Amino acid sequence: MKFNEQWLRSWIDPAVTTEELCQQLTMAGLEVDETAPAGPALNDVVVGRIQAVSPHPDADKLSVCQVDTGTAEPASIVCGAPNAATGLVVPVALPGATLPNGLAVEAAEIRGVASAGMLCSAAELGLSDDAAGLMALDADAVIGTPLADHLALNDTVIDIDLTPNRGDCLSLRGIAREVGVWNRLPVIEPDIAEVEAVVEDTRPVIIEAEADCRIYAGRVIKGIDVAARTPDWMRERLRRAGIRPIFPVVDVTNYVLLELGQPMHAFDQQTLQGEVRVRRATNGETLTLLDDQEVTLDDRTLVIADADGPVAMAGVMGGARTAVGEGTVDVFLESACFTPSAVAGTGRRYKLHTDSLHRFERGVDPMLAPQALQRATALIQQIAGGQAGPVSLAGDARSNLAAVMLRADRLARLLGTSVPDAEITDILERLGMRIEAGGEPGVWQVTPPSHRYDIALEADLIEEVARIHGYDHLPAEPRPVHAPITTQPESRRSVSRIRDVLCQRGYDEAISYSFVDRQLQDALGAGQGAIDLDNPIAAQHAQMRTTLWSSLLPCWLHNRRRQQHRVRLLEIGLRFERGDGDNIRQIPTLAGLIDGPAEPEHWDGSARAVEFFDIKGDIEALFGGQADQLEWVGDRPAGLHPGRSATIRLDGKPIGRVGQLHPGLEKELDIKNLPYVFELDYEAVAHTAVPRFEAVGEYPEVRRDLALTVADDQAVGGLLATIRQLDQPWLTAIRVFDVFRGGDLETGFKSVALGLIFQDKTSTLSHEGVDEAVNRITEALNHDCGAQVRGHS
Repeated sequence: MKFNEQWLRSWIDPAVTTEELCQQLTMAGLEVDETAPAGPALNDVVVGRIQAVSPHPDADKLSVCQVDTGTAEPASIVCGAPNAATGLVVPVALPGATLPNGLAVEAAEIRGVASAGMLCSAAELGLSDDAAGLMALDADAVIGTPLADHLALNDTVIDIDLTPNRGDCLSLRGIAREVGVWNRLPVIEPDIAEVEAVVEDTRPVIIEAEADCRIYAGRVIKGIDVAARTPDWMRERLRRAGIRPIFPVVDVTNYVLLELGQPMHAFDQQTLQGEVRVRRATNGETLTLLDDQEVTLDDRTLVIADADGPVAMAGVMGGARTAVGEGTVDVFLESACFTPSAVAGTGRRYKLHTDSLHRFERGVDPMLAPQALQRATALIQQIAGGQAGPVSLAGDARSNLAAVMLRADRLARLLGTSVPDAEITDILERLGMRIEAGGEPGVWQVTPPSHRYDIALEADLIEEVARIHGYDHLPAEPRPVHAPITTQPESRRSVSRIRDVLCQRGYDEAISYSFVDRQLQDALGAGQGAIDLDNPIAAQHAQMRTTLWSSLLPCWLHNRRRQQHRVRLLEIGLRFERGDGDNIRQIPTLAGLIDGPAEPEHWDGSARAVEFFDIKGDIEALFGGQADQLEWVGDRPAGLHPGRSATIRLDGKPIGRVGQLHPGLEKELDIKNLPYVFELDYEAVAHTAVPRFEAVGEYPEVRRDLALTVADDQAVGGLLATIRQLDQPWLTAIRVFDVFRGGDLETGFKSVALGLIFQDKTSTLSHEGVDEAVNRITEALNHDCGAQVRGHS
């Protein structure tokens, strides 16, 4: 919120300096973000009036102006501006002046004609970017007055950064109220009298969406002077607030927005048809906005409509069909209060943001609408004339904010100090709140004023007392805080422990954007159900990631293309999926990537590229004692090599996938030798089996080796699972020590050699008992997996 100090001091003028005023605003919770001078130093620039204009004798695009600058004789000045005209009051830079752009003005001869100065545009004076013509000033400006005095440029522009809950301070009135409370001074508000209707023209107003619009006030103003010009004092206040002056009707609505905080809109009365209705749009209705953007509306959108359809998006922007222009003679002026819930989200859906929407989303005082309508009517008549009709009013302007209980002991507990009851009530009353006794000492029922939407809890009232009492007056001392220690299951591992397992195996952690490239995500087979961003920061960050691989691959490519041939990356973060309706699920995920040699280069070893079993070993290290419970199912997960990948299951549930990237990505990424990757649900990794002590057995182990012939598509993991399901009490370990194809084996089959380790903790095993256990195992393998012991038919 930008405003100029002089404007604020016309409402309230405390005996403090600019720096002290800014400090007060910041301590009141209205943080001053920046201060700047209202304009540059304009020495030797005065107000002048063009008395005569004649063509330059030697240049078609130049003219010679006789300009009254308040001296005895008019000055002859050569000018190239297209709007130079007799009677126009403009800024004149006299010889010796230096303009903000560094141009030194001197008396000179231009194409054979003497020129004693320079007529200036607003851009040349550093007051705006308008360089189309001379800067026009008020016709009644005193000729010869320094321009800095006429425009009151000895001023400061203050920019405050408001928190979302302080929508009441998005106006000069709101800021002045805060300064008045801080300095115990009354606020001098402008006199807003009711403007009597002198014509009978009116337009009926109907609120159909009663839950969305508290009040709607409007009136017709006829016979506006199209030649009127917004006066300099108003233009300057708008400019210093960052709003470009346009023409009187629009400037007045913007001025009232800044002054009172009430968004307003003016319709061209001649283009409106029938009654004005506040209603929800019908799905498929269209509206061309003031910025010429055509939008298709849905039934969540609140609109202002006439008999021919929507004419404005309520609280956001008006429509082009009923827009006022410089030739508009009759207007219908609206002043309304739309509820925050009715307009919240409208700007995001249609990618719009306006000053009006910014205020309505935070809450506008419903009692302000009729008052603002009178203020705007009076200003329009003051500047451009016109005859006002009667006010059309619909809705209820009464405040519906509920009373909130405040307890002095609770306040003392939170602030760490006691504030006298008299000071508490004084502060709240100065803030415009109504206070009633709560039935016992030190308890009050406090009703906030209609403009304080943010007061809903006792803590809100305590905050108000604290900031007006003064944060610097609160004691700065340690306070005891009860911080109970929460229990953490022993089976749950912290993020750091999980990270350390992989870091010890050579991984580096990557922290990347959740926004990824749409084309890459599609190539990974993860684009289905992806969430597109409305306003991506870049084309390569246009979607929310549905897999962390979409983030890790650009990191890997960045390193690979910089001659980093051995890369190990991990990331712990969120991936996103569409849920029911408009819901978006955030899934904590652990992902990893490996590429390059399996081991760092060393003189005593040969280089070997990473393979599936390297990354499989890393995953098994993450699960520790649970590794033997993992199932590796070769079901060709999306985005991965069909013969070098697997889905990972734990307790029968899929928890992730692993493998080499699909060969089709070589062309997409323009690179060969794709990396191996894995992705796991974080919660599955975070829970692990609690380690248990187990004594070394005192009795000897017995090992039996089995050489099995199985179908080539039979997973070894299936053999192991079948053996474990038998729940053999003496079987302590199973070791796969050979897998063989070819030789005398039939085509389509392979040989798998298993080492079975048996041990009893209480006695020495007999050969008969072990043989019986091995027989049960071979029978189960034959029945479930079709396995034959080699050498047996």
